[in-house]
Amino acid sequence: MQFTKRKIWAALMAGGVLPMSAHSSNAEQAYPAKRITIVVGGSQGGGVDILSRHVARVLEQELGVTVLVENRPGAAGNIGAEHVARSQPDGYTLFVAARPNITYGALHENPRYDLRRDLLPVGLMATAPSVIVAGRDTMITSPGEMVARAKAHPLSLKCASGGVGSTGHLLCEEFQQRANVEMLHVPYTYSDQAFTHMLGGHIDTVFVTLSAALPYIRAGAVHGVAVSGRERAPSAPGIPTLEEEGFDKLHGDVWYGLVAPAGTPANVMQRLNTSLNRVLTEPQLREQLSSLGYILPAPPNTAASLERLIAEETAHWTDLIADRRIAPARH
Repeated sequence: MQFTKRKIWAALMAGGVLPMSAHSSNAEQAYPAKRITIVVGGSQGGGVDILSRHVARVLEQELGVTVLVENRPGAAGNIGAEHVARSQPDGYTLFVAARPNITYGALHENPRYDLRRDLLPVGLMATAPSVIVAGRDTMITSPGEMVARAKAHPLSLKCASGGVGSTGHLLCEEFQQRANVEMLHVPYTYSDQAFTHMLGGHIDTVFVTLSAALPYIRAGAVHGVAVSGRERAPSAPGIPTLEEEGFDKLHGDVWYGLVAPAGTPANVMQRLNTSLNRVLTEPQLREQLSSLGYILPAPPNTAASLERLIAEETAHWTDLIADRRIAPARH
C-alpha cells in the first residue's frame, strides 16, 4: 500500500500524534489569541501612561488583538509590578518597568517581588529626559538659583515626588548629593499629586518627565529650569540642559522597558520583542512620541540589552540609596 504525505498526516492526526515541529509551529501561531493587558504603575496622564497608550494603539494593529492599558498606581509603581509578577506567565499580562521597580528591592528588607527574578525583559520602549520644574511663585529659573537658596536656607526648599523611591525622589536626592545642599523631600502617593501641589504653590520644585511637564511649561504655569541629557530637547529647545548649567553627572534620563512574568514561553517573548521593535519603527508613532519628548531605542533593541540596562541601574541607585540612607515610607 502506497502512503502519500496527505494520508500519513491524516493518520497521525487521527492517532493524536503530531511531529514536534507541528506543535511548535501551532504554538507560535496561536499567540496572541486574546486580549493583552499592559499594566502601568502610574496614573493616567503620567509619563509612563502617555507612552504606553501610544505604543498600545499601534501594537494592536501589529498583533491583531486588543491591547489594553491598565493603570495600577501606587507605591511608586510597585503595586502594578507586583501584580504582573504574580500573573499567569502566558504573555497576556505585561508591565512597563521603570527606575522605581529597580530601587524597590534596595529599599525593602523583604520585598514582595524582585524585578530581575520575577519579571523577564522584552525590550526597551523608550527613554525620556527629566526636567526640573519650579513653581511660578518661587522665581527660580536655574539650578544655580536652587543651590543658592538651599545653601542659604537648608531644608527650606521643598522638592516633591510621587513617593519614596520614585524617579523624582531619587533625582532630588542625587541633585542634593552633587550640589552638597539639603532640601526637604515631600513624598506624595502619586506623581500627579506632587505636580498639582506645585501648581498650587504648596511646594517649590519637582523632578518629572519632560513629557508630563510640557503642557504646563508651554502654558507658562511653571518654570522649566533644566532638562537632563547631553543636548537640549527638541520639544523644549528653550530649556537649558543640566550639563550646560554645570550639573553633568546626574542620571536624569528615565527609561521604560516592557517586561513579562518569569516563565513566559520563549517563543512568546520573541514574538513580543519582534512586534515591539516593528511598532517602534512606525513613522507616525515615532513623530508623535518625539514631539512629546520621548527618545525611541536604536536597533538592536533586544531583551539582553534591557537586562544589561537594568543591571547597571540597579548598581548605581542601590549605592545612592545606601549613601543617602533612604528608608522606605512608613504607613
